[in-house]
Amino acid sequence: MRRLIFTFLFCLISFEFSSGAFEEKPGSARGLSLAGATSSLSSESSHLLSNPASTGLFSKKEIQLSWSKLFGLDELSQGDLYLTLPLNKRLTLGAGYNIFGKNDYYKENLIIIGFGIKVSEHLSLGTNLKYFQLSFPSPYDDFKTLGLDLGSLYEIEEKIQIGLALKNINQPELIKNSDRIPFSYSAGISLYPYKQILLSAELYKTKSEKEELRFGQEIKVFRNLALRFGMKTSPACYSLGTGLELENLRFDYGYLSHPVLGGSHKVTLSFNL
Repeated sequence: MRRLIFTFLFCLISFEFSSGAFEEKPGSARGLSLAGATSSLSSESSHLLSNPASTGLFSKKEIQLSWSKLFGLDELSQGDLYLTLPLNKRLTLGAGYNIFGKNDYYKENLIIIGFGIKVSEHLSLGTNLKYFQLSFPSPYDDFKTLGLDLGSLYEIEEKIQIGLALKNINQPELIKNSDRIPFSYSAGISLYPYKQILLSAELYKTKSEKEELRFGQEIKVFRNLALRFGMKTSPACYSLGTGLELENLRFDYGYLSHPVLGGSHKVTLSFNL
């Protein structure tokens, strides 16, 4: 029976790859609680995943560690590690590692190396080089390929940010003679009507899927405590979360519901160096 399950998963990924492996998942609990509407944000290391230009406007040295379990299943566990390191006043290095699944079932590994360049005081451009690895248990071999992202982020008077990200623009082929990892794009805007309030909206689209709208809201109840809410379409999902900041340490929790599969939890620890 176990061998049949592995064979089924292998065939599913081979013939319907674009709707299976390496689907976009928020890189942090904050991103999850904002329903993934993060392509116009530049306030944490994991935003490298949604827009490579975010590192150009994020000038802190930071490490982020996250863990999540999709729909309460051990087989769908996910771990994330992200790092930002400013190299000079204009150039910032970002790096990320994402692991999804289990060694004895099905596992995705994603490694990201990105650079953000601050072209002007308010404009940043960026690029990501991504290494994809898909693993099945023996006797199947691993599958590997490279992907490329481009992004831009523009800030207007510290109250409005507009982001555009083009992901997998080379449409890399992971499994020969199968569907490629699909090209996708996201366009977003974030507003700070007040210092304690963030509103974020995003349009996300892949080549073969319906457009997805994402909305997020963050309210700082106290100086170091934030509450977050979000929703997205296709299908309709709702999210919530909270964040607690203590000097150089921040703890975030996020929850995203699914109308059929149930809920997903994610926790993140962020360290400012």
